[in-house]
Amino acid sequence: MGFDKSLKLALPMRAVYHHFMAKTHAAKRLWFNLAARGLTSLRQKLPTLLSGKGSLKLIPSELEVQKASNPLIVTDATLIRAGLVFRLTALLSESSIPFAIFDGVLPDPSFEVCEHGLAVLKDNACDSVIALGGGSVIDVAKIIRMAATHKKPVSAFRGLLPCRNSGLPLICVPTTAGTGGEATAMAVITDQKQHRKINILDPRLAPDSAILDPELVVGLPPGMTAQTGMAALALAVEAYTNSLHYSDVEMQALEAVRLVFANLRRAYARGDDLEAREAMLRASHLAGRAFSRGFVGYTHAVAHRFCERYRVPHGLANAITLPYFMDLYRKAVPERLADLAAAAGLRSRGADEDMEEPAAAFVEALRRLNEDIGIPGKAGFLKREDVPGIAAAALKEAHGTPYPLPMILDVSDLEAVIVSMCPD
Repeated sequence: MGFDKSLKLALPMRAVYHHFMAKTHAAKRLWFNLAARGLTSLRQKLPTLLSGKGSLKLIPSELEVQKASNPLIVTDATLIRAGLVFRLTALLSESSIPFAIFDGVLPDPSFEVCEHGLAVLKDNACDSVIALGGGSVIDVAKIIRMAATHKKPVSAFRGLLPCRNSGLPLICVPTTAGTGGEATAMAVITDQKQHRKINILDPRLAPDSAILDPELVVGLPPGMTAQTGMAALALAVEAYTNSLHYSDVEMQALEAVRLVFANLRRAYARGDDLEAREAMLRASHLAGRAFSRGFVGYTHAVAHRFCERYRVPHGLANAITLPYFMDLYRKAVPERLADLAAAAGLRSRGADEDMEEPAAAFVEALRRLNEDIGIPGKAGFLKREDVPGIAAAALKEAHGTPYPLPMILDVSDLEAVIVSMCPD
């Protein structure tokens, strides 16, 4: 099905959802599944993938492929200080390619940050965007490249299908192995006026090219390595446990899980282990692709609230939250967790065996992995009096997107899970 025809079929879904909210959990789950299938029927653009040690050097030739000659580099001040941006600008200068730099990206970036970046792009007549950084940088770059070719405010890019053209060419160079943003058709931007994160989902948001160079992540500190690695794992696990069950999503998610369990401890212990670093970049990329069609769920919905309310890093919030929801899912989808246990290298799954034991083993493996890489078992920042507001907002995201969840929770169920994360 062509993109334009798919778009015409999918657009009414936004209105349908607001006029139809099923009263039973079973009906809600069916609706969420059907709505997500409708969204994923849109043609997904896959970025050209360039990977391996030294692959950053391919930037000039990739710009030529994209018919771009004056890129805006979107990054952050930390990467300027670390010298990573200089590696890129040196390559561009050697090829006589002019460029501009916007280094104002902050964690949990706002629409105002995107507006500032757009102004730099326009002031320098840039014809393309290069994102060099982590998930926040990539999300901002996606919005800038779209806003440059649309006649509407940056803050109007929100919700489902806000784009009407493909935007400027975008090349993404991740410097963390976590969000898989270089592979996704989604961005998350903070609305400072509403004090909440806004999901933006559109197939046209996907980058044109992605460069995975392990040399760019060897300097990542252990704590950041741990948090971003668990962010990738959370994407893959939620995509696999959700109810769509696409074969490509399943393969991508399981391989991402295998790579994380085989390599995250190594990358955490030895930052200069290029093999482990490259494997984690691949895990993040595969997790991002799985998430693009498999979506996420309650883990991310709650983690986003932690980020908003307590300024907790995205990866840390997901790492803490993930085992709690997987423990809940043991009864709902034990066979999916048993598959994940096999991918994690715990043991192969037998066709006729009881699924509850390997499912429980996977949950315990998540907890052990967190412990081994310095992730706390409880959300020490969480205040009990905040739980009702967190649960209500998380439910609004999970049910309003809607995510193809493996089970449906009401607000009291969700509150109980969140309370269990509170420090003793």
